Amino acid sequence: MGIAKEHLDEQQRRAIAQACFTVKSGWDADEMIGLCPFHDEKNPSFSYNPEKDLFHCLAGHCGVSGDLADLWAHANGYGADDGFKAFCDEFGIDRGGHGGKRDPGHPPVPGTRKKAKAAAKTKQQEDPPYLDDVYAMLGDLPETWIKYLERKRGWSRDVMQALGLRLQTHYQAKTGEIKKIRHPERVAIPVPDEDGHVRNIRLYKPEGLKEGESKIFSWGKAYGEARLLPPAPDDRSPVLLCEGEPDMICARSQGFNAITQTGKPKKWSREHAGKFEGRDVVMAYDGDQAGEQYANVYAAPHLAKVVRSLKTIEWPEEMGRRVDGTWPEDHGEDLTDFFVKHRKNVDDFWQRISDAQPVDILKHVSAQALEFFERGLNDRVSFKPRRLAEKILSEHQLLTDPETGLFYRWNGRYWEQYHEDHVKALALRYLGGESQKSRAEDAAYQVRILSTLPHGRAVNDFKDWVCVRNGMLNLETLELKPHHPEYYATYELNVIYDPDSSRRCDRWLDYLKTNIQTPGVIAQAQEFVGYCLTKDVLFAKCLILIGPGSDGKSVFLKILRELIGHENTTSVSFADLEDQFLRSSLYQKAINISTEIGSRAMESPYFKAITSGDPINAAFKHKNTFTFTPHCKLVFASNKLPRVLDNSDGYFRRVLPIQFKRQFFEGDANTDPHLFEKLKGELSEIFSWALVGLHRLWKQGRFTESRETDELMLGYKRLNNPVLCFVDDMCHVGQEHQESKKEMYKKYKEYCNAGGYKILSRENFFRELYTAVNNLQMIRPRVNGTREQFLKGIALNGFANEE
Repeated sequence: MGIAKEHLDEQQRRAIAQACFTVKSGWDADEMIGLCPFHDEKNPSFSYNPEKDLFHCLAGHCGVSGDLADLWAHANGYGADDGFKAFCDEFGIDRGGHGGKRDPGHPPVPGTRKKAKAAAKTKQQEDPPYLDDVYAMLGDLPETWIKYLERKRGWSRDVMQALGLRLQTHYQAKTGEIKKIRHPERVAIPVPDEDGHVRNIRLYKPEGLKEGESKIFSWGKAYGEARLLPPAPDDRSPVLLCEGEPDMICARSQGFNAITQTGKPKKWSREHAGKFEGRDVVMAYDGDQAGEQYANVYAAPHLAKVVRSLKTIEWPEEMGRRVDGTWPEDHGEDLTDFFVKHRKNVDDFWQRISDAQPVDILKHVSAQALEFFERGLNDRVSFKPRRLAEKILSEHQLLTDPETGLFYRWNGRYWEQYHEDHVKALALRYLGGESQKSRAEDAAYQVRILSTLPHGRAVNDFKDWVCVRNGMLNLETLELKPHHPEYYATYELNVIYDPDSSRRCDRWLDYLKTNIQTPGVIAQAQEFVGYCLTKDVLFAKCLILIGPGSDGKSVFLKILRELIGHENTTSVSFADLEDQFLRSSLYQKAINISTEIGSRAMESPYFKAITSGDPINAAFKHKNTFTFTPHCKLVFASNKLPRVLDNSDGYFRRVLPIQFKRQFFEGDANTDPHLFEKLKGELSEIFSWALVGLHRLWKQGRFTESRETDELMLGYKRLNNPVLCFVDDMCHVGQEHQESKKEMYKKYKEYCNAGGYKILSRENFFRELYTAVNNLQMIRPRVNGTREQFLKGIALNGFANEE
C-alpha cells in the first residue's frame, strides 16, 4: 500500500494529483485522464486512480507507473528517496518505520526530472479549510520555552509575539478529530494569508529530533502548499529571503525585513513572485549545496523577472566551507548559526549584505528579450518598456487616434482597426520567457503614446479623397494617387477606379429600370449612392426605400454595402442610438443601413443631428466619452413611409423616398436568385456610375427633381398631416379670401369624422393651420352688427368670401 493511500483520504489524493499533471477529463471519476508529465504529448495517455493510488502511462514508449508519492516527487523535481521524504513533510505524514526511505514494495519511478505541468485547481483544492479555530485551541508558549528560544535560536520575545507563535498542544488524528497532546514538543508557527486567516500551521521542534523525524512540517493533510511568511514583506529595504521559518524569525528578531517560504516550490506562481516586484532582495539560503542550488536554479530565475535588484549572501569560511571551496551537500549552517553559534551581530550581517555580489539578472533573461533590459546604477537590471515599444513600432506601423483611443495598423493601403490586445500580444511574443502582464501593458501604453496622430490631423481628414483598391482617388478632380499612410484613411472601397475601362454596369442599370422604373427617380438613386462616397452631409438627406416586399430593396442595400465596404458600414437601429456605446458605431462610417423604421426613429433628435452633420457625443467601451461630427448617411427600407408627428418642412426636406414598383412573387420566371452575385461582378462599374451621379449632384446643388417623388412627398405630407389634407380638399388659399374661424373649425371636425382622422382641439387646429398655410392673418370684420374672428387668406370651398 502506498503511503498516500495509507495516510490521505481519496479526496485529498485527488486534489494533490490534479496539481501534478494536466487533467483533461475525469476530475470526479474513478480514473483521472490527462497529459503525461513524464514525456511531452498532445493527446492524453496518462491516468491516475485516486481510489487505488496508482498511475500509469499508456504510451508505448513511456509506460511509466507508480503511486501518488512518485508522481508528486517527479512533478516537483525530486529524486525517489528525497521525493518520498519531501512528500511526507509537505503533507504532514509521520514516516514512522519508513524512516527516510520508501517502502521496498514501491520502487522508484524511472525517468528524468521534468518541470511539473500543474493543472488548474478548484477553489476548494487551492484553499483547504481555515485553521483559525484550531489555532485558537493551541496554548501559549511557556516562559521557559520563550527564554530557551531567545538563548538558543536568537528569537526575540517581541517577534515571537508579533508572529503569534504558540505551543502545539493539540494534533489532528487520522480520523480528523482534534486531540490533545500529553507532552508538547513543538512550536506552532501560524501561516496567515493577507486577510489574517490562518491557512497553515508549521510545527517546529527546536531540539531532541529522533532518527527520521522532521524538524518542521505542516499541520495536516492538504496544507502543504508553499506560502510566504509573513504573507508579504513590509516596506523596508532590502527584503531578506530566508530558508525556513526559524531563520526568518531569527532575522526579524535582529531587525531585518525577513520573509520565508513554507516550502521550496520549483515553480513559483505569479502571485508568489509578485510580492517581490520592484524590491531589492537579498537571498540568505543555508550554507550548503542544496541551499545554493535552490537559490541559483529556482529562486533567482523567478525573482530576476520582478525584482529591482538581487543579491546572495556569501557566508564566512568558518560556517563550513571546505578546503576545495565547496559547501556541504546538505544540512549546512544557516543564518541562525551566524548570529547564535558564531556570535555575529547586526553590523556584521549588514556588512555581509553590503559585500554580497549582485546576481546577474541578465543571465536569467531569455536571449530574445535581452534587448529590452538594461543594467543601471549599482548594477541593477531593469526592464525598459520604451525599448520594447520602439521595437514593436519598428516592425509594425501603428497609429492611435487620441479622440477615440482606437488603435490602427497600416496594411499597405489603409489604416485598419487593430485592438490594443493585439499590441499586448506582440509585446508578450517579443518578451518570450520574460512575459509579464505589467510589462506588456507598459509597452502597449508607450506604443499608444508614440503612435499618436500628429497635432492638427484626424483620421480621414482628406475630405475630397477616398481610398480604393488601386490608390487614393480625388472625388472632385478624379485624380488617382498611390496609397500612402499620410492620408490617414481608415477604410477602403472594394472597387478599382479605371477611367479608361470600356466596361459598363448594364445588369445594374437593367435592375434599376425593372424595379424603380422612373428615369428621374433612378437619377436620384444614382446621386444618393454618389453622395454616400463623400465625407460630408452637405445635402442633409436620408434615403427611404419603400415597396411591398420581394421588390429588390434588399439587393439595392446589399450592393450599397458591398460598394462602400462592410467595415465602413454600420447597422444600428435608431432605438439603439440612444445608447452612447452603440452610437459610437457611427464614428467614421459612411452609411448606416436599417430596416427597422418607425415614428420614434424619425422623431429622434439624432435623426436631425446625423442628417445635418451636427456634433453628437458617444463612447467606446472602457473609453472616455468623445464628441464627433458624423458624416454617416442614413438609409432605411420599409414597406411604407413611416407616420411621424413632426409635420415641419424641416423634417420633410430631409427625406428622399424611392419606391420599388416591381414585385416578384414566388414562382415568377423572372426571379433571379443569383442576381446579387452577378451585380457584385459589376461593383467597380457601379462605382463609376455613382461618381457620375455625385458630380451631377454637385453641379445642380440639389437632387434631380422628379414629379413622381414630388407626388410621393405630397402624399406623405398629407398622410402625416390631416390639417394639410383638409386645406387641400376643402379650402381655397389666397389673399383675396377670408373665412370665419368658427365655420372653419366646424367644417374641419366634419371632415375628420368623415375621414376617420383624430380631431385636434380648436387651439391645436389653428396652430397647425398657420403652419400649413403661409401668410394667414386674423381679422375682426363686423358681421350683423358684431365683430367676429375671421382668417384672411383662406376660405372654405363653396364658401369663398372675397373682400
